[in-house]
Amino acid sequence: MTQNQNTLSDIFSIYFKIGFSHIYNIAAIDHILFLVALCALFSLKDWRQLLILITAFTIGHSITLALAILDIIPINERLIELLIPVTIMITALFNAYTIWKDKGYRDGKSRIHYMMALGFGWIHGMGFSNYLRSTLFPGENLFGQLFSFNIGIELGQILILAKILLLTLLFTKLLKIKRNHWAFTLSGLAFAVSLYLIIDQL
Repeated sequence: MTQNQNTLSDIFSIYFKIGFSHIYNIAAIDHILFLVALCALFSLKDWRQLLILITAFTIGHSITLALAILDIIPINERLIELLIPVTIMITALFNAYTIWKDKGYRDGKSRIHYMMALGFGWIHGMGFSNYLRSTLFPGENLFGQLFSFNIGIELGQILILAKILLLTLLFTKLLKIKRNHWAFTLSGLAFAVSLYLIIDQL
């Protein structure tokens, strides 16, 4: 290893921080809103299902992140920036439909949630790649950089998820807001902001 190369621990530390700060940041409002919409129908007691859901999202974006960084799939940055708020809008609309039909994850809808998390993760992974590509160290351990970045993203997502669940607990248990009303509010917020982002992109 040459003197200017980084050790594995250096790479992990650097790219873990890059991944974490990229998702756990108000500038990542589009990715955060997707998590809000994805988790709107769930509560604190559903944390195991939500971890699986977030893991499905991580698997999806990890695959396309690697493929994009390796130049195996082409990236149209303008198209991806438009598709990301579209994924938020679709998820929010699905939530509204679920609430309207008075159904939830217990009747098997979780399968659709997992499919959306995995599939939409592909699109968000392409968005992550646009950011990560500019930070890569040429000649360094590419797998280590990708792995560390994804771990940082995952931890950031879990912390965001925890905050959403705590807010849900506060509003539904302490302030006695009906569960469906709260879920509809979160979904409506995500829908409104995603619509603004789509219009802004167009």
